[in-house]
Amino acid sequence: MKPIAICENKKIFDHYTAWAPRMIAYCQEKNIPYEIVNCYGNDFISNIDCYSALAWPYQIYVISDRLESRNIITAAELKGLPTFPNSYLGWHFDDKIAEMYAFQSVKAPIPNSWVFYLEDECVDWLKNKAVYPLVAKLRCGSGANNVRMLNNSEEAIKYAGIMFSKGFDPSPSLAYKAYSKIQSSKNIKMIISRAKKIPQFLSTRKHAKMIPHEKGYCYFQEFIENAGYDLKVVVIRDKITFCARNVRKNDFRASGGGNVYYDRSLLTDDIIDTAFKTARDLKLDCVGFDFVINKNTGLGTIIEMCYGFDYETQKELGAYVDENHVWHEEPVCAPDEMIDLLCERIENENCLLR
Repeated sequence: MKPIAICENKKIFDHYTAWAPRMIAYCQEKNIPYEIVNCYGNDFISNIDCYSALAWPYQIYVISDRLESRNIITAAELKGLPTFPNSYLGWHFDDKIAEMYAFQSVKAPIPNSWVFYLEDECVDWLKNKAVYPLVAKLRCGSGANNVRMLNNSEEAIKYAGIMFSKGFDPSPSLAYKAYSKIQSSKNIKMIISRAKKIPQFLSTRKHAKMIPHEKGYCYFQEFIENAGYDLKVVVIRDKITFCARNVRKNDFRASGGGNVYYDRSLLTDDIIDTAFKTARDLKLDCVGFDFVINKNTGLGTIIEMCYGFDYETQKELGAYVDENHVWHEEPVCAPDEMIDLLCERIENENCLLR
């Protein structure tokens, strides 16, 4: 078997995603041939026949990844290589509007959502039709960055004026990050532990500052009053893992706070079925859904999705549930599973060529 190409890109971003190192370690443990590659090398595509597959868990705050990673992945697929992420996972990556279109195409349960590309139409809607409070989001961002509550038409029209002029900086806010982590820290030990990660955050923010301002559109979601938490529900082929995340004090957002726990009673049969069905309909082998639980109805609504979730937090659950709602007391490591999936697809391709 030709080696699997694994892109780590530490020269571009010194705090790159943890997925690539874990994939490398797994290949070493299982004696799977691999090679660390630079997907931005000028000869990478011309030499791609040297590899059997491509694993490249690209980064949301690296501008080169945002500009070209999906193009290179598509080129690799055109050459016949299995990839992770593949085009089904990547086309809506870190683009909440694209996610909305994807969810709508399969009738997944999402909040009422609206997107505008003309300011006059947007302002007219905000004045005459919108129901407040309203949630405004930029297309990109993680950890609840770039998500804000608009309480009335005056706030909303002001927000739209900025979005249709200078726009907003999509890079993560240091002030919000500090506030978020302090709010969700349970003790001084946790605060100190999180403070040690500040240099990594500053490095990420430095790269994110290269990303242009988001402008020329407005994206709104219906506000759903939550039950004090949300769920990160991860579908990995025929397995589901999850964690619950408490909403910060005096806030409506949970993502990025780091205050997680694992109460299996919160993962209802309806949420399990919805997650499996949505992943299957969208042809997603590995995806994390953010579910908000409606305080009044108890029903789960999907608000976002992404293949690049925190796999270590999911692994700490120590178990998974299958499509028959049966729990298995085995931890699931998403990068390992995706290397196994690539190997299966390589073998299938080889069988077809025989």
